[in-house]
Amino acid sequence: MLVVGLTGGISSGKSTVLRIFRKLGSRTIDADKIAHQLTKPGTTVFKEIVRKFGKEVLDRKGTLNRKRLADIIFRDKRKRKWLNEITHPRIIAEIKRRIREIKKLATRSKLRGSGRKRNILLVDIPLLFEAKLEYLVDKIVLVYVPEKIQIERLRRDNNLSLKEARARIDAQIPLYKKKKYADYIINGNLDSISLQMRAKSVCRELKKLLQNGSIYGKLYETNED
Repeated sequence: MLVVGLTGGISSGKSTVLRIFRKLGSRTIDADKIAHQLTKPGTTVFKEIVRKFGKEVLDRKGTLNRKRLADIIFRDKRKRKWLNEITHPRIIAEIKRRIREIKKLATRSKLRGSGRKRNILLVDIPLLFEAKLEYLVDKIVLVYVPEKIQIERLRRDNNLSLKEARARIDAQIPLYKKKKYADYIINGNLDSISLQMRAKSVCRELKKLLQNGSIYGKLYETNED
């Protein structure tokens, strides 16, 4: 099985690429979904967040008000560090557990002769580089858009001011710096059809690597049209 890390900046179009890969038959793990599951009311992580940040981060129903929490941590680096210390170890541990489990299932299926010979597991990790998780994956796919597009999307979709949008982007490693560490780059600003074609092209290349048994070594392939 080839474990592929999918990453990108905030509002780069990463979730759309994940859906395309899923439709193409790839197994997927979504770090954002894991984070949501781990922060549901009653969980250990939820209780620790409320203990650290207070009930002001809750809505009327007693669930986590993610927008309010985001506003707090992107205004204060120290508080962002608090949240990361609470959530990141649990999220990483769950990602590792799921990778192990999926690999076991794939091995069992192969032994029974019922599994596909070429399996791709796409792990969506927004902070792949920031959390230094490159060791978890065999290849890295980066969804890239210019910072200007990130700002436009953040302001449009999240009703943020220019200052707020920049604060969220500045909390991550700039996309242009991540490009040199990626094996494949997908332009997240393409139209729907072109984006699907590009994602399919990357998927085909990854399957070729499995078929040829050569999953190591950097394969830089950029497409920024």
